[in-house]
Amino acid sequence: MRCNFLLLSLLLPWVEPVTAAPFEDALRATVKLSGGPVTGTGFVIEKDEKHFLATAAHVMNDFKGEICQVVYRTEGGKRKEGDLKIRDGEEALWKRHETLDVAVIEWRMPEDADCLPFPFDRIANEDVAQKGIIGVGREICIPCYPIKIEANPSGWPVLRRGTIASHPLTPLKSAQTFLVDSSSFGGESGAPVVAWEGKDVLVVGVITGMQRQTDRTKTPLEERISHLPLGLGIAVQSPYLRALLE
Repeated sequence: MRCNFLLLSLLLPWVEPVTAAPFEDALRATVKLSGGPVTGTGFVIEKDEKHFLATAAHVMNDFKGEICQVVYRTEGGKRKEGDLKIRDGEEALWKRHETLDVAVIEWRMPEDADCLPFPFDRIANEDVAQKGIIGVGREICIPCYPIKIEANPSGWPVLRRGTIASHPLTPLKSAQTFLVDSSSFGGESGAPVVAWEGKDVLVVGVITGMQRQTDRTKTPLEERISHLPLGLGIAVQSPYLRALLE
């Protein structure tokens, strides 16, 4: 039996164990945004000792009124909701990109929040793609809240995994968005697309939508439109998020 084990260990390739730390860091930076029937995903970034929530611009636009709720976890493992003022009357308090579906708003993170913001230098710039640190086929993860689902009663996000499905990612002006080979659903808009640089997390994009096939059928008695998800998410490249924060 021992000989068989030794032979098997020689034949099988060595696989370095995957630790939970990078995944956990991505989860701890992610929160749920909610306003009436509309939900989305957001993530926290720390820059110049301030905290900002990043998400898809259409998520903020779809919230009605002046307030939305941020679902976060406390250090004691409790789910909590806090108000976030997003409008002053009709005036939006968030900042969005002129043409791309990404937005940021300052957030005073509660003192009891179990949240580990992404440092600003972990938001990838254009050099990351130019130097080949990320590219087609690169494995990524997406912490998010698909169709309002929370992973547990504490309000943690769900972790999805996939790969970058677009090539090339440069030059940036002609590759402002990219595709992710991962199933995407409502509620995931605004989620970070996270890769790894060594043992550090690296935000490389923001989920803003999904690719789907739309079919229209028409009979004398009925008209029907059906949508078939293709298992592809759409993400805005992170240098455009950096530009908003700068």
